Amino acid sequence: MTDSATTEYADAVAAYLKDRADADAEIRAADTAYRDESSKLADAVAAARTSRDEANRSSVSAATLVAETDKAVAILWRALGDFVGHRRTGPTPSAGEPDPEPDAERVRTRLERSGRLLALARQGELPIEAPRHTEATAAGIGAATGALAVAIALGVLRADDTAVRQALAALTLFLGIATGPIVLGVWLSWQYRVRPRPGQTLACVGAAVAAVCALAGFFLRGL
Repeated sequence: MTDSATTEYADAVAAYLKDRADADAEIRAADTAYRDESSKLADAVAAARTSRDEANRSSVSAATLVAETDKAVAILWRALGDFVGHRRTGPTPSAGEPDPEPDAERVRTRLERSGRLLALARQGELPIEAPRHTEATAAGIGAATGALAVAIALGVLRADDTAVRQALAALTLFLGIATGPIVLGVWLSWQYRVRPRPGQTLACVGAAVAAVCALAGFFLRGL
């Protein structure tokens, strides 16, 4: 074999080996890419399944929350109608715009608070303050009950000024003072669905005491 043929043979072998190495490298690269893509695809499938399961659970939870809310609202609306009259409330209102991000705990908390407010309203008390002018009205109620007690006591003593009637007249005066807060409580419950606050009670009792002392001293001193 001549030197030229030997050189050509060596070059051919080298070219063959290079092509084979390049082919092996391409095969390895393709295999690696295939494995990477397969792993990514498996991860994407797993993520999609997880999202689907979460969506299914959210759908079930949302349906359960809607059913609970509808039932609770219907019960509260009927109870409100029993309290204020079904003519005022009318039929149960339809659902409004859906909340784009509903919070089950927030919805249940609102329903529970509505139930507590309705229970308080039935008892004649709401967690609100009555208008400021109610203190003046409370004083007026106390003065009126005190004046009425003096008038009754005056009638009792004029009929017969005996020891028994004097005791009855004194009791009437005390009852007149004590009746003021009761009348105030009934009025506030009927008008504002609240119970008397300490300031209103003090205004009522103070006015009743003042009215009893002033009127009794004026009308009963000569009896």
